[in-house]
Amino acid sequence: MDLSGAVLLAHGEHVEFAESYGVADRNHGRSNTIDTKFNLASISKMFTAACILQLVEAGAISLDDTLDKYLQNYPNRDAAQRATIAHLLMHRSGIGNYWQRLEELEGRQPDSHSAYLPLFADIPLEHEPGSAFSYSNGGYIVLGLIIETVTGKSYYEHVQQAVFDRAGMASTGNWRQDDNVSGRATPYMRSEEKPGEWVDCSSRLEPRGSAAGGAWSTVGDMHRFAVALTRNRLLGSEMTRAFLQGRSETPVGNYGYGIIEKNLNGTRLMGHSGGHYGVACELMMFPDLDTTCVVLTNGDVDGYWDTEAFAHELIAGPTEKTRNYHFTQDLIELTALKGIAAGVSYAEARSDGRKAREGVIDLAAFRYIHRSRNAVGIDLLQLNRTLHPDSDYAIYRLADGLRVTGQSATALAMYRTYLERVPGDADAEARIEELSRI
Repeated sequence: MDLSGAVLLAHGEHVEFAESYGVADRNHGRSNTIDTKFNLASISKMFTAACILQLVEAGAISLDDTLDKYLQNYPNRDAAQRATIAHLLMHRSGIGNYWQRLEELEGRQPDSHSAYLPLFADIPLEHEPGSAFSYSNGGYIVLGLIIETVTGKSYYEHVQQAVFDRAGMASTGNWRQDDNVSGRATPYMRSEEKPGEWVDCSSRLEPRGSAAGGAWSTVGDMHRFAVALTRNRLLGSEMTRAFLQGRSETPVGNYGYGIIEKNLNGTRLMGHSGGHYGVACELMMFPDLDTTCVVLTNGDVDGYWDTEAFAHELIAGPTEKTRNYHFTQDLIELTALKGIAAGVSYAEARSDGRKAREGVIDLAAFRYIHRSRNAVGIDLLQLNRTLHPDSDYAIYRLADGLRVTGQSATALAMYRTYLERVPGDADAEARIEELSRI
């Protein structure tokens, strides 16, 4: 694996293990250290939730309050009058996301929470507030605006004082991309269009972190946050118990007030993960064991996956998820050594219910192509298509792999196969037009 990042494991306030790997800045050859600052992506939602629960504890707001109590000019009156603060915290408000409009935005990027509103606030509710789970970065932007309205401070000033300073997180902040901050890790991903190269993904991050995500921190500071939270230094004991609780079953675990609870063989795992281009990270708190694990990375996600599986098994033992992950890795290694027929035979012979993870195989395929082992990469993409016959994505990705390894005629045929299943896909049509000119 190309793990690039830092990992910390602690029991209580004592750090048992802390190590760094890989490169923070490829242009200058700067290595990661345990003091390197990594982008946190959605882990930052925990900071926002802590601020909100502090205000609830102080009696300044109620979880049952609707948006319009604080944001009287919120554009979507339906949302303002029906969605509550609890709905926002739990991603059950029905408020949408802003990513597509943000990527389409030309010119100046949002530099305040209110500047995000035109990107999502006029979108109709996805569902009746409280009736379903739909992950919403927009909802957390709204929470940031509520914090600003109630406290009279900017979100950035308030979270700095209420969370970072109180927890002793001196190396954490919502700095702008162009701020001169020493020791930050540049986010990278392997280039699929130019195998062998690494792409600097900085321009794909938002200009500044927000209540929805994107703060920067170190593994040490994230451990300090976990200690402050679990030792009731950020919230009183009753509100801390309310925070450290999953409340709604979702595809990512039981989602609570800005925190996710999972059950690993009877061991409770609390925390949050984060992901973006060149960012994959997680804060794992095992409150019943008084154990914390922090994984922060600035490379492709497979290094994070490998570390997450190791941490889960080290602390709680093998789970269905880790068994599937290791089974998938075995398939990848066997296919790389002996070819696709061996991989397919191994997969078909399984009798214990383990399942191959399509995304893990896909990323491994392009990792091999990145390392100029094109035949192995194509075998793995073919393996994915065989193991997941109903996946349109597997067909499209095989076409991509054939194209970037120079097999234009075969790639062209594969894109056409994909279009038979997904008529009108603009990206596939563009690839066909491109290859037809060769």
